[in-house]
Amino acid sequence: MELDVAFLPAGDPTDVAVVIDVLRMTTTAAALVAGGMRRLTIVAETDAALAHAASSGALLFGERMGLPYPGFDGGNSPVEHARHDYGGRSAILCTTNGSKAVALVAGARHVLLGAIVNAPAVARLAAQLASERVTLVCAGTDGEVSLDDVLGAGCIAAEVVRLGGFEPTDAARIAMAVATGGTGVGATLASARHAHTLGELGFGEDVEYAGRLGSVGGVARLVGRAPFEFEAVTPG
Repeated sequence: MELDVAFLPAGDPTDVAVVIDVLRMTTTAAALVAGGMRRLTIVAETDAALAHAASSGALLFGERMGLPYPGFDGGNSPVEHARHDYGGRSAILCTTNGSKAVALVAGARHVLLGAIVNAPAVARLAAQLASERVTLVCAGTDGEVSLDDVLGAGCIAAEVVRLGGFEPTDAARIAMAVATGGTGVGATLASARHAHTLGELGFGEDVEYAGRLGSVGGVARLVGRAPFEFEAVTPG
């Protein structure tokens, strides 16, 4: 089977697609799953998110330009959500880049949300679900390739290769080379442009949290496409 990395959302993955938005949507999703969140709905537009929250009664989290959006119950901060117990709850997550990436790959047979914090768990589940190919899809930042997402893809790719049975493409090898660089995962993540932006906004702790490889054992898996609903899964 093949293991590929898309440095920006592109093409049309047909088997297993893993959306990666390390800073911060997919890391926040992992934190919510770790806190007991049962269902997570990804919505790209703020008006649609507000309307869905009003009709469903779900919690509403997200951001625009890195900051919590007015009328939402909370932001897109994994550290913020790591402090709470969401046992059995449902939430909506609306962000700038990650939400749009989900919409672009939703035609795949299986869609997972992946990050550095749950890289081993995502790799296991992706390998279990795949029949021919796993595509790691980097969300990017405002349409540009983002070091943090390529790093996350490399961390997941390395775990998939370690499981055996997958041949990485050159793009996957590039991502793995980034992830295994001499500075280490945390230091590489901290050097990313988006990490500096978040630090200036006061979210430096989120960057540190996002670099903790394998600290979360749960994964969000797509189960519904209108809207995009994910359920929490703990791979065996």
